[in-house]
Amino acid sequence: MAGPKQEKDERYRTKCFPGAETEVMVPKKGGYFPVATVSRKLLKYMKDSELRVWVYLQARAGKWFITYPTYEEIQAETGLSKGAVSKAVKGLERNGFIKSFNDLGTRRYLIRDPRLALHRLRELGVVSADDFENANYLLELLKQPMVPDPAKPQQAASP
Repeated sequence: MAGPKQEKDERYRTKCFPGAETEVMVPKKGGYFPVATVSRKLLKYMKDSELRVWVYLQARAGKWFITYPTYEEIQAETGLSKGAVSKAVKGLERNGFIKSFNDLGTRRYLIRDPRLALHRLRELGVVSADDFENANYLLELLKQPMVPDPAKPQQAASP
């Protein structure tokens, strides 16, 4: 009796990359963080330093999406200067990717749902109508809640 059928990508991996199971991380075993699929629609709106800091913060955050590295730790692990880290954090906050909170001298970061960044970037006029619709189409395919368009008054409620 045959076992359960392999998923499509597992079949491709077995066919195209024999032995790959020893070359990839297994999320269930830890040491792995997911990135929301819709994030790929936002990458072109991030500066390189913002992308480095955002990925770094995500890689540090736990299941509550909170982390609190110092600027020095971010600098050391991203290769950015203190000024570049500061600008990146401000840009990520302005564009809705993260929130920060100064807690008695310790800066804590909340990694936000990328749909909030999509909404904010559209609100700021950074994301075009076509890119916004494409991101929402991807969300629809993923069976995820779509983001209301702040540029359309009848839909102006926040996600």
